[in-house]
Order: sequence, then C-alpha cells, then structure tokens
Amino acid sequence: MKITNTFSVAGRCSETGALGVVVTSSSPSVGARCPWGKQGVGAILTQNVTDPRLANIGLSVLEHGLGAENAIRAMKESTPFPEYRQLAVVDAEGNSAVFTGENALGVHGEFSAQNVASIGNLLSDPEIPTGMGKKFLETEGLPLAERLILAIEKGFQMGGELDQERSIGLLVYKEDSFPYVDLRVDYSENPLEDLKKLWEIYGPQAEDYRVRAVTPEMAPSYGVLGDE
Repeated sequence: MKITNTFSVAGRCSETGALGVVVTSSSPSVGARCPWGKQGVGAILTQNVTDPRLANIGLSVLEHGLGAENAIRAMKESTPFPEYRQLAVVDAEGNSAVFTGENALGVHGEFSAQNVASIGNLLSDPEIPTGMGKKFLETEGLPLAERLILAIEKGFQMGGELDQERSIGLLVYKEDSFPYVDLRVDYSENPLEDLKKLWEIYGPQAEDYRVRAVTPEMAPSYGVLGDE
C-alpha cells in the first residue's frame, strides 16, 4: 500500500461568515475525500487514514449548534479507529478544534485559532500547520478563497510533504446551500499552480454563477455563441 500524505486549512471569514477548506495531498483526488462544508454550519477536514463518513457526523453536530469541540468529539467517538484519524473543524461562529490520532503518519502537526484550523501529516516540517494558520490570519480582508490559497501556498513554501503533492481541492460556502467555489485538481505535477490558474479563471465569474442560480432573471450573459 502506498502511504500518502496531506496538509490542509479550514477557515471562516469573520466579515461575511463564509466558510471554506483547502487541502493538498500526494494521493489523487484529495478534494473528493477530505474537505467538507455546509453554509451557515461549518467546515470540516477528515484526513490521514481518511474516513469521509465522519464529516457528516461532524456537520450534524454543528447543525445542532454544539460547536467545533463537540463535533471533533463526536467524530472520534463514532469511529472504532480514532488513532488513525486526523480532523479539523471550524464552526459557524469561528470556533475551531483539531485532533490528531496517535497513529498519524510520520511527522504531523496541527494549529487552531479563532476562524482557522490547520492539520498535516508526513510533513517535511511539523510547523507547517502553524505557518499556514498564521498566514490565513494575516490575510484578513481578502476574499476567503484567496486567503485559503495563500495559506496552503505557505505550506508548500515551508517544504510541504515528504512525497510530491499531486492533487488539491478548494471548497467555499457563502450564503447559499450550494458551494460558491468548488475547484479540484485531481492529479498533476504541480497542483497548486494549476489551482491558482483555475481560480484566476473562475474567481471573476463566481458571483455570476451564483446570480444565475438564485436570480436568473438578472443573470449576466455567458458570452458564448447563441447566448444573445
């Protein structure tokens, strides 16, 4: 079995209440397994020896207003293998919590503060989660998606994983039940740069897609042939 490694950030915008997560890994399609969120509820990361089922448990706890610490506790108690899991939560109030099981892979680390939580395993530097979390806090005022990208970029700059990163995922919820941003690079030689290029393309159009869903009578043109 190939052992893969992962580092990630969950964050909340204190001004808008938007919630989001970004995660990268040496395994393919990390965006399909590890980042989770729900508008007005919270953002959750499940990784290491990943069990995606835990995210629904954590979100259910958050929906009942029980907060980040209780969401972590419920996820730990719901799995017979908590020692293999690494978890992070930011709730709708900005409270955060993290957990790293004793069987976490290699060098691992975690960081939590108001509005941000970051975790990582098989790292080249145990301070990477702290560096990412602090970078997120330093960039307050920027759009949440950009803050998350800058935070994960800090992890790359600090050395990233022991193995080469291959995939990345970015998920942001704002005022709607559907994601405002859901971008993934499932396999690449340079997933961070590919994600940044995707954001350069999608970012300026993100609000247009939201308007098309919510108020289609006000929808801007797609600018394609036949759309007159």
